[in-house]
Amino acid sequence: MPRPRAIIVLGILVALLVTGDASPTQAAGLRGRMLHSINRTRVNHHLHRLHLNVRLSHDARRHSRRMANRGGIYHTADLFQLVRRFGATNWGENVAQAGTVRRVKRSWMRSAPHRANVLRSSYHRAGVGLVRARGWLWVTVMFYG
Repeated sequence: MPRPRAIIVLGILVALLVTGDASPTQAAGLRGRMLHSINRTRVNHHLHRLHLNVRLSHDARRHSRRMANRGGIYHTADLFQLVRRFGATNWGENVAQAGTVRRVKRSWMRSAPHRANVLRSSYHRAGVGLVRARGWLWVTVMFYG
C-alpha cells in the first residue's frame, strides 16, 4: 500500500476507535449476525426465515443511531409510515441496548412481547439496524408481513 494511502487508512481507523462507531462494513456484519440469530430461532420453532429489507434497514439503523445519541431505548414513533410503502399489513419492532448480538437476542426471548415479534409467523421481512456507540450495541429490528 502506498504510504499516503496507508496514512489515510490509519487516520480512518483512529477516528473509528475514538468515536466508537462501527463502520458501514462492520454494521453490515452485525446486521447479518442479528438476522441470522433471529432466523435460527425461527427455524428452530418451525417458522420460515425472514428476508432482509435493505431500504428499511437504513431506517432501522437511523433509529438505532438516534437512540445511541440520546442514550435511551424507545420505539419508532412512525413505524407504520416506514413499512406501509412495502405493502405491510402487520408490523412490529424490537429495540435493545446490550453488549453483544447474543445478549440482545437472549433478552428478547425472555420478554413475552419481544419473543412474540421474533416468532410471529405473519412476518416475512425485516429491517435490521445496529450501531455500536459508547461501548454498547444499539439495535432496532422492524418486522412486517
